[in-house]
Amino acid sequence: MRTSRESILGPLFRWADRCPDKLLFSFLDIDGRTAASYTYSQFIGRITDIAVHIRGNLRAAPGDRVLLAYPPGLEVICAFFACVRLGLVPVPVYPPAGHGFRTSLDRMNFIARDCGAAAVLTDRTYYWSIKVNQTRERIATFNFGRDAVSRLPWIVTTDADDGQSGDFPDVQADLLFLQYTSGSTSDPKGVMVSHRNILDNCDAVVDHLPVGVSWLPQYHDMGLIGYYIFFALKGGTTFGFSPLDFIRRPALWLETISKVRGTASSAPNFAFEYCQRPGKLPPETFEGLDLSSLRFLMTAAEPVRAGVFRDFAARFEPYGLDPRSLFAAYGLAEFTLAVANYGRRFLRIDREELARGAVKIAEPGSDAVTLVSCGRPLGSTEVKIVGGAEIPDGQVGEIWLRGASKCQGYWNRPELTRTVFEAELPGQPGTWLRTGDLGFLNGGELFICGRKKDVIIVRGQNYHPQDIELLVEADPRVRKGGVAAFGHDDDGREKVVVVAELADPKALPDSREVNSRVIRNLGLAVDAFVFIHARSIPKTSSGKIQRHLARRRFLEGKLEIVSQVAAGGALEPALSAGLCETSEPPGRRELGGFAAALAQLGLTGSEPWTLGESGLDSLGLVEFSQALQAQLAALGYGELADEADVGALQNIAISELTDLLADLAAANPLAQVRFKRALGDLRQEHRRATIEMMKRDSRLRFEPGHLPRVAGATPPGILLTGGTGFFGPFLLASLLRQTDEDILVLVRAGDDEHGKRRLVEGLADCLEGPLPAGWEGRIRPVCGDLAKVNLGLGTERWTDLAESLGTIVHNGAVVHYLFDYPRMRDANVGGTQEVVRLAMSHRPKALNHISTTFVFGWSVKETLLESDTNVDLDLLDFGYSQSKWVSERVVQDAMRRGLAARIFRPALIAPSVGGAGHNFDISIRLLAFMLNNRLGTTAQNQVSFSPADLAADNIVAISRIPESVGGTFHVTRDEYASMSDVLAIFGELTGQKFTNYPLQEFVPQVISRCGPDDLLFPLLEFFVRSIEKITAMEFKRYDNTEYRRFRDASPHGRADPPLADVVQGILRYMRRKAIVSV
Repeated sequence: MRTSRESILGPLFRWADRCPDKLLFSFLDIDGRTAASYTYSQFIGRITDIAVHIRGNLRAAPGDRVLLAYPPGLEVICAFFACVRLGLVPVPVYPPAGHGFRTSLDRMNFIARDCGAAAVLTDRTYYWSIKVNQTRERIATFNFGRDAVSRLPWIVTTDADDGQSGDFPDVQADLLFLQYTSGSTSDPKGVMVSHRNILDNCDAVVDHLPVGVSWLPQYHDMGLIGYYIFFALKGGTTFGFSPLDFIRRPALWLETISKVRGTASSAPNFAFEYCQRPGKLPPETFEGLDLSSLRFLMTAAEPVRAGVFRDFAARFEPYGLDPRSLFAAYGLAEFTLAVANYGRRFLRIDREELARGAVKIAEPGSDAVTLVSCGRPLGSTEVKIVGGAEIPDGQVGEIWLRGASKCQGYWNRPELTRTVFEAELPGQPGTWLRTGDLGFLNGGELFICGRKKDVIIVRGQNYHPQDIELLVEADPRVRKGGVAAFGHDDDGREKVVVVAELADPKALPDSREVNSRVIRNLGLAVDAFVFIHARSIPKTSSGKIQRHLARRRFLEGKLEIVSQVAAGGALEPALSAGLCETSEPPGRRELGGFAAALAQLGLTGSEPWTLGESGLDSLGLVEFSQALQAQLAALGYGELADEADVGALQNIAISELTDLLADLAAANPLAQVRFKRALGDLRQEHRRATIEMMKRDSRLRFEPGHLPRVAGATPPGILLTGGTGFFGPFLLASLLRQTDEDILVLVRAGDDEHGKRRLVEGLADCLEGPLPAGWEGRIRPVCGDLAKVNLGLGTERWTDLAESLGTIVHNGAVVHYLFDYPRMRDANVGGTQEVVRLAMSHRPKALNHISTTFVFGWSVKETLLESDTNVDLDLLDFGYSQSKWVSERVVQDAMRRGLAARIFRPALIAPSVGGAGHNFDISIRLLAFMLNNRLGTTAQNQVSFSPADLAADNIVAISRIPESVGGTFHVTRDEYASMSDVLAIFGELTGQKFTNYPLQEFVPQVISRCGPDDLLFPLLEFFVRSIEKITAMEFKRYDNTEYRRFRDASPHGRADPPLADVVQGILRYMRRKAIVSV
């Protein structure tokens, strides 16, 4: 791709060419584990994928604006650069969430209208979240009109296919992106940032090859530019995590710096103070903590408190922190990011003189304020202190700036742009940026002593007083136009004070109620309400509130106060911009049982991520669902329990779900409608989106004709994926016995030694009979990951495999009966795409794809032939079956394009006749439960238990017959058997008698007896909700004609053992694993 000289893409692509496998970005979870990561080459691949996806879903021209609405993570950074590749103008926005949804959505709507946005880019999680919140909001207000962002196309970039390629236009437009300032909710301004602005500021700021650690919000200039854009342009590496995780666990910040040997990090003043609060950092944080790698630890974004600055340095110097690495800085969005840096000097200034605009070093013992230097101007930046005209050092004035980092102005605000960006000084050429901040120069260094107008800065976030005032005025007991909100420094912490005139001095507002309104809408808690008599708040002659004067009178005790309420101690701040703590909305106190169940699962109910992203295993998902259903019943809404299935819940943020419950608990008359509508809409939309995604995913993501080709004979190498699951070790053993080649096995492991150990341990649990001499030396682990591009392999390793393999046995897949399709997609579909690409690249290879009869879902067709493909997606409604259906379609598409492949569809894989096996699948769990509870069923559904060793031997045997290429094979037993037949044999072997029930009666029996300690419990939800579909399949049979023909043609083919032997093997296995009591 060509890029113009002034594009930020130039440095990024040069670093990707120079260091393709160097880590660029890594995003961590709250425990410091990697949630997502990209090397430089992988990042280029990902932004290409997203760019192709955008271009395929949006008709837009270069220069069109596109909103970026994402939760914290790497997808927003990928989307940003994808827009740049297309010449689109990205516009990062703070995504509305449950708390403060209305105000955040209003702001997003304003930005969408103001910039004329063409679309919204988002991820699947946030897409569902805003759908739920919009439903709640519309029902609550009876406003079913469509707002600005609802009318725009929403493009879910996480749906973008991997491995895309495309030609992109040369980037010529000077405008890079719009950075909307944290102005008043109703009037934010879009700063126009150019490529040149970023390149200049980056050169001025970054002075080494950085390793950064950042939890700063990615929609904000410091987080987005300072730790993602700059680092990508300078060959650095950023380890990021969510601001929410910093609040919940601040130790993560310091631990990460220590672990990754971070050289650079930044935070607002409050973070340095927060880390020093009692109890915020547990003792174990300091065990092995080493901050000596830091060269750049910057504080900015709010007034720097000298005491906090000094105390932090003293606290952490014993743990390697060099005090010289800690410094203050000054910057603003209108000047790209940074103006001055490396401020380490302190000045004690006479407070009275400073109030008069003079800078005088304080005498010992006099009333003084200590200011921290923000350092010298960076690069070509010029700074002037202006008070009508330029004023000399030692006096306070407005800070004016100019240089290559000065941005282009405010989007679509020509008059304001002229006022702010094109200011002139008498007798001097050129124009200047007026910052609105007050400061002075001393010894060439910049000191800040005032802030923009009346902005309140709490925890590094800007809040405009008029937003707070409007919310307070909404109380009828407060006089309209008689409220002043301001901040003041109280022992190093910024406190928010509201002075409000009373409509009636005998009728005081409920301060908690008013504060709750502010918290819900702005995510900010008021620390004190000061109620005063009517017409006593200071105003100008034109009637404007004089907030600075109200603040001074409050601090001097000159207000005539009717009542003063300290509200901050009663209510914690809400989650806002990821930097504040959690609040408790109305109704949550009544969710005690649900809250306790969440706590047992390590959740708080305020998580902004979905249940599917929470990391819960099958057991946790079921426990969550049961806790929710129990809470609904306790609230008197038991009839809503059917809405709360795990499939629907996986796509809703945990905090949103808790808020829906809180609506119910608060006895909101619309709550039941909201709950059903929200989850019903979500389920319907999710089904539609899943089907669309499946159809799109069922084609090859690449053009086989464009893949590299190498001449020569097909080599003998074999690659097996999924070698460590239930079936994989049996396939590995069969390959070792029936072939002479070395077997390479894709395995998730930190290194080859660990990978080899996993493979050998898996084999040891499955072997019956000897393996050929020297078998251990023939197993070669390939450390990778099905869910990643290139199977998680570097370019060299991928190419080596592509040139040295002749056969691939693709068995790898995530097997889970509760996860939805999007959650299974990366490994099961993306992995198959990558395996097929490997098979068709460089040298031609044969692919043996292990599918499943689950590709037919809940089909009620009486006889399913091996040639059937379920092309209409008939009755596919759970993630595993959907993902395996799509994987099979991908292979079939490749076969039509020349790939030599076979498809094997096993039904139920059982342990070997001798009782060997590696772990528990769904059939083992169900049979163990039935044995332990002496429960049976009269259902006549076909059950086909194939011993794992036999199935593996036959698959490998058929794959060695050249004529079998292009075939599909049902790996099932030749003779029909039902569960009644199986249980009868169990009865003979154990002497047990079973109580048999029809399926519809069998299920209630299972529910009443199945507890959390049962192996079946994690699958109970799936089993219960599927029973009607299972009943409808009673007469379904699988034809296996081709499987039998080729099996019988091979000398290694094995006929089915008697059913009694198979059941005996299952019983031996269950006894060996001690999961049955008989």
